[in-house]
Formats: sequence, C-alpha cells, structure tokens
Amino acid sequence: MMDWDLHLLRKINQDWTHPVLDWLMPAVSCIQAWVPLLILLVIAILWRGGARARLMLLCVGVAVGTGDGIVGNVLKKHTGQVRPRDALEEVVVRDLGKAPQPEFRRLFLPPVQKPGFRKASPDRKSFPSSHTVNMFALATVVALFYRRWGILAFMFAAAVAWSRVYVGAHWPSDVIPSTGIGILLGWGAVRLAGWAAAKLAARHQMTAASLASKKSPHSALATATAD
Repeated sequence: MMDWDLHLLRKINQDWTHPVLDWLMPAVSCIQAWVPLLILLVIAILWRGGARARLMLLCVGVAVGTGDGIVGNVLKKHTGQVRPRDALEEVVVRDLGKAPQPEFRRLFLPPVQKPGFRKASPDRKSFPSSHTVNMFALATVVALFYRRWGILAFMFAAAVAWSRVYVGAHWPSDVIPSTGIGILLGWGAVRLAGWAAAKLAARHQMTAASLASKKSPHSALATATAD
C-alpha cells in the first residue's frame, strides 16, 4: 500500500462525502440494479439503431466480454490485492438497502453504511476494478462510433470509477490503471471490427468481380473466338 493511495482513499471515502453522494455512488456502482434499463436499451438499439449502432453494440460485447471474462479474472487471481473494506476498519462501506428481487428495487431504498472489517480470509480481488474496466471499455467504443454520446459515456464511466473508491470496494491504485485497460480494450474491439469488416468487404468485391467476369458478354465472346 502506497502513502498516496491510502491518503486519496481516505479523502474520497471519508472526507469528500455528502448525503446525496451516499445514495448516488452506491446506486451508480450497483450495475445489477440497472439491468432492466440496459436490456431495454439493447433492445431499442437492435430494433431501431441501424447497422452502425448494431456494430457498436457488437464491439461493446467483445470489449466487455474480454475485460470481464479474461483480463479481470486473470489479473485478479495473479495480483491478490485485498479490498480496502476487508483490510481497514476505518473504511466506510456504503451500499444500497437490501430488497427482494428484482434488484432495481434497491434504488428506492435508503443507503446503508457500516465500518470496514478486517477479515481472516479477505476477498483478494481488488485489482483490477472490473466495473471500471468494463465502463471505460464501453465508453471508448461509444466514443469511437458516436463522439457526442461518447462524452456522456465517459462521464458515467468516471462516476462509476469514483464510486468504487467511495463505497470502499477499491483502492485508487486499482481504479486508475483499470481506466487504461478499459480504454485499450474498447479501442482494440473497434480496431478488430474494422479489420474484419475490411476483410469481408475485400472478399465480397473479389467474389462480385469474379461473378461479373463470368457473366460478361465480352468474356464469353473472347472465349468463343479463342475456340
């Protein structure tokens, strides 16, 4: 643990606080509560978004799937970083109130606060922050397809990253590099899609040219003359 890391954690988690943020930050951080809205958004994009928006959605899926399923899990297992809430009793752990399913009902409950608890067998999955990786990957893809919407996406991603420290789930040193990982994954997904699209277009052009040459009367005449 570095001095600046602990100092910044204390500032965000304990000093730079407000009752509104005590609800807003856990709400932003609880992705599960927003699943119904995300599903509706995906359906709207698939239905009305057009080819560009659908390709963007595919790139988001690739970037987030890679970040959550591969990068996050591999790095978490190898770094073994303990979460602040499991390492320091002074950390304020913030969460939404508990409610029966579905999860979005938690958004309408008062937030819950409790002190951190030093565990004998802590959760060693602090680095990287999967929330931060995924949201910055998503924001990067959106920005590369739609610049104006990308600004809003990056603002929301930054709020999610801040919230992970605010609620005591991550160190600042987890979140900062996680933003870079997410941006690289988003950029890579779009580049991969562009490469695949170029390959498909080139193959389509070759196929079309081949078919056109076979159907061309000049080609048939030349063949007959040669015979």
